Amino acid sequence: MSAGGAVPRPPEHVRCKQFGCQKYFDPTKAEQTICVHHKMPPVFHETAKYWACCPDRKAYDWDEFMKIPGCQRGHCSTEEPKKKFMGGCDVRAENAPKRIDDEVPIDPRKKLDKLRAGLESIGVEASTFDRAWGRLAAKHGDLGVVVSNMSGLFTEALTAMDSDEINLPD
Repeated sequence: MSAGGAVPRPPEHVRCKQFGCQKYFDPTKAEQTICVHHKMPPVFHETAKYWACCPDRKAYDWDEFMKIPGCQRGHCSTEEPKKKFMGGCDVRAENAPKRIDDEVPIDPRKKLDKLRAGLESIGVEASTFDRAWGRLAAKHGDLGVVVSNMSGLFTEALTAMDSDEINLPD
């Protein structure tokens, strides 16, 4: 035994690379280990420290942070994680608003499908919408023209709402 009663680590043992584990183990017998670790890397944002998979358990002191128990069980590993930690930029990027116009389809049929889904989500019957664009398609024979007409009709209706005193307070 070494000074202080600590048992020396056998030279063939290595430290587990799973987030938060910190155990030493024999890499030739990794399947015999029990590893309680975190699924995602730590986040260091301003003075807060927490594991990305457990954002509700924050610590402001290093020792307290290291005492946060893991949320996953498995075997110890020697494989290095791809991302070792996260910071403010990562936190902001994950919570950034998503643009709804990033995936605007070019195909008129797909535009009509997206419009139908949006209208259904606010309570418009899909069959009512299908009849309306079906009549326009039969009249014009081109879905590009149908999309253009629908755009004009919706713009006209929304503009009329402004002039009909709908937006005035009671």
